[in-house]
Amino acid sequence: MLYKKSFTRPLLRCLSQEEGLHVLKEIHDGCCGSHIGTWTLANKALRAGYFWPTIKQDVHYLVNKCEKFRRHATLIHQPAKPLNVMSPCPFSQWGMNTVGPFPLAPGYRKFLLVAINYFMKWVEVEPLARITEEDVMFIWKNIKCRFGLHREIISDNGRQFQGQRIQEWCTRLHIKQRLSRHLIPRPMGKSRSPIEYWYKVSRKG
Repeated sequence: MLYKKSFTRPLLRCLSQEEGLHVLKEIHDGCCGSHIGTWTLANKALRAGYFWPTIKQDVHYLVNKCEKFRRHATLIHQPAKPLNVMSPCPFSQWGMNTVGPFPLAPGYRKFLLVAINYFMKWVEVEPLARITEEDVMFIWKNIKCRFGLHREIISDNGRQFQGQRIQEWCTRLHIKQRLSRHLIPRPMGKSRSPIEYWYKVSRKG
């Protein structure tokens, strides 16, 4: 009787292909079987302490023959649709939002202005004591002076992002402003942005 040493499990008993198929049928179609899928079936056989070289091929062979699995398996009924085109130019598209208030930090700072690059997922953060149009102009020193002229800024329709100074600056540099419509629904008809949502989740954790 041979045993195979596994990485995290106890020693696995080596079986022949015929014995392995019998084990798979008992797990898949036996009295406690639930007609599970391929990877779940293979993992159950390994957790039971069995191994044979062709376990992956045998699992696919057995599951593909199972009529009950094919009839009741989870199917994707959502129709195919074109994928959203992602900007191929690094640092050309940025998303901006505000997070807070937090507990007071030195300088009475209690808000965060967050800018996330859509392509590289690079994050720039500026702590603020208040949220005004002048404070939002940190994009000049934190983004433009460091990463070059970008093409598009995506934000909500807050006054700090739609002020006259920012609009004139974007118009002069040919930067397009877009309003984010990706909102997470809340009761009573309210909604909030994803950054605020994950901030609340992190506070609960």
